[in-house]
Amino acid sequence: MINYLYEHNVITGLIWEPENTEGNSRNYQLWLNKVRRTHSQLVYTTSDGGLLKGYSEKKLAELEPFAIHVRSEFGDGIYYFTASKEVDDVYFLVVNEDRIVSGSDRIVKKEFFDALMHDFSEGALSHLSVRELQRPWIEHISSLCEQRQVIIKRKQKLFIIGVAAVGVFLLALMAVLLNMMLS
Repeated sequence: MINYLYEHNVITGLIWEPENTEGNSRNYQLWLNKVRRTHSQLVYTTSDGGLLKGYSEKKLAELEPFAIHVRSEFGDGIYYFTASKEVDDVYFLVVNEDRIVSGSDRIVKKEFFDALMHDFSEGALSHLSVRELQRPWIEHISSLCEQRQVIIKRKQKLFIIGVAAVGVFLLALMAVLLNMMLS
C-alpha cells in the first residue's frame, strides 16, 4: 500500500512539529533546529487559523503529504493500514484537535502499533476513534492528490506562458521604440 502511495507522488513519514516545543529537552530543541535547517518544510493551516509545520528529507514540490489529506477528509482520529503484506508493518496517523500529532505519520512494526493502541486507549487520546483506512479510501486520497498536482502543473504552465508572452511583448515594444528613435 505504501508503494501505491509513492507511485502516485504521495508522501508519508514527515516529521510534524508539535504545537508547543518549549517543555522539551535541550537535545530535542537542537535536533528540531537541525531538522528545520536541513529538511524541506511544509506549512498547513488548522481550522482555527493556526500554522503548523512538517518536515521531510525529500523535496516536497512534486509530492503530496498523505497525512494532511487524511486530516482534511476524515478529521480527528487514529488512522492505520497494513503497510505491506510481506512484513507486518503498520502505517499509523493520529489527528487530534485538527493537528497532526508529532511522532505519528509513521510505519511501525505491528507489535509496537498494538502497544501504542493499548496506551492510546487508556491515555489522553482515548476519545479518538480508531479507523482502519481501506484501499478505496487510500485510492480516493491518492486521486485527490493527483488532481491537486494536475492543477498545480496547469498553473505553472499558465504562469510560464504568461511570462513568455510578456517577454515577447516587451521585446517587440523595445524593437518598435528603437526603430522610431533611429528613423
